[in-house]
Amino acid sequence: MRQVLLATIALGALASGASAQIFNTGVGFSVGQTNSPGDASDTVSFTPGLHVLQGGALDLTISIVNDASFSTTGAQWAVFSYSTPSFDALSAGGENWSIEQVGIPLLVNTNFIGDFTQWTTEGQTIAQTGKIFGQTIMANPVPGGHGNGEGTLGFIDPIPAGPAPQLGAFADPFSIVINGLGGTVPTGFTQALEFEPAGGVTPSIPEPSTWVMVGIGFGFMAWGAATRKRLREFY
Repeated sequence: MRQVLLATIALGALASGASAQIFNTGVGFSVGQTNSPGDASDTVSFTPGLHVLQGGALDLTISIVNDASFSTTGAQWAVFSYSTPSFDALSAGGENWSIEQVGIPLLVNTNFIGDFTQWTTEGQTIAQTGKIFGQTIMANPVPGGHGNGEGTLGFIDPIPAGPAPQLGAFADPFSIVINGLGGTVPTGFTQALEFEPAGGVTPSIPEPSTWVMVGIGFGFMAWGAATRKRLREFY
């Protein structure tokens, strides 16, 4: 059985006049990795810029990017771009793989409204040829971004101010990713998560077909059916 859980996700883009309206910058959160390129958990400051993980084995660049609708909605993307410093493979085909962010610090009550993932090799985006997480293959929706990837837009998932629950992705095994990229082995992964202030936006209950339930594979059952995104299995 091949299994993929998408708790959220996103892709690399350039920061554009970001503001701390949504995110409590400078506050710590946790990043956990499995076989990417090793197993580790690091405490990271939610501060735009480069962060070194696993004692130098993995780099993380955090960006905050204003959505095109920022002036009217206040929507922003939190972009987490991971890469191996020497362009080594992000993982091996037969290994289980995951990257997740736990406790992203939210300054205000928010609606989680979009996610997007993208893969890179030697710093260049990979044209995704097949679905990895069962989402829609699309052009990068993050302003300043390029290339294509996979994501879901248009849902509304309320999250209160404070540390957000676990948001991330896993592939079991990593060959699912390689197959979805036409045989290319990536050296980097970007996940972009879009949030907007909850004020003025009426939360709606998502249809089961539109979300990947967050946290089921990671033990976050307490958030229930109205949380993160949805679980998909591939056989």
